[in-house]
Amino acid sequence: ASAPAHDHGDGWAPQDGFERTAFTLAANVLTGIGFALLLIAVSELAGGIAGWRQGVFWGLAAFAVFTLAPGLGLPPELPAMPAAELGPRQIWWVGTVASTAAGLALLVYGRSVLAIVGGVALLVAPHIIGAPQPATYETAVPEGLHHSFVVAVVLTTLVFWVLLGGLTGFFRGRFTPTA
Repeated sequence: ASAPAHDHGDGWAPQDGFERTAFTLAANVLTGIGFALLLIAVSELAGGIAGWRQGVFWGLAAFAVFTLAPGLGLPPELPAMPAAELGPRQIWWVGTVASTAAGLALLVYGRSVLAIVGGVALLVAPHIIGAPQPATYETAVPEGLHHSFVVAVVLTTLVFWVLLGGLTGFFRGRFTPTA
C-alpha cells in the first residue's frame, strides 16, 4: 500500500512591500545579534577586547573567517544562479569557517614555528580541497550584475564586522569594571 499523495503547495512567504522588508530586517537584526554574541564569547575566551581599536581587529578577523575565506570558494549567489547541492556547500562552508578560525588563532597565538606552519596549512586546506561546484555555469544572470552583487555583499559585510568589533570593544570598555 502506498501513502496517499498530497501537496504542501509553495508554503508561506512574506508579501512584497512592507511585510517582506520587515521580515528581512528582523532576520538581519537577529543574525547580527547572533554573530555579536559569537564574537563576544570567542573574544572573552581569549581575554576580551580591550578598546575599540582591538575590536576592529577582531572584526577584521571575523570578516576573514565568515565572509572572505568562504567567499573564495563559494561566492555570494543571486537567485537563478547555478549552484551545487546545498548539503555539501554547507559542510564545506562550516569546515572552511572552522579551519580559518583555527588557522588564524594559531598564527596569532602560536608560539612556535610548528604552530605557524599549522596555521597556514589550516588556512589553505579548504581551498585545496575545493568547494562543491555546480554541474553547469549557464545562467541568465548577467555577469556584471553578479560581480556588482559580490562586491556589494563583501563590502557591506566588511563594514558590518568592523563596526561590530569596534562597537563591541568600545562598549566592553564602558561597561566592564577596571581592576
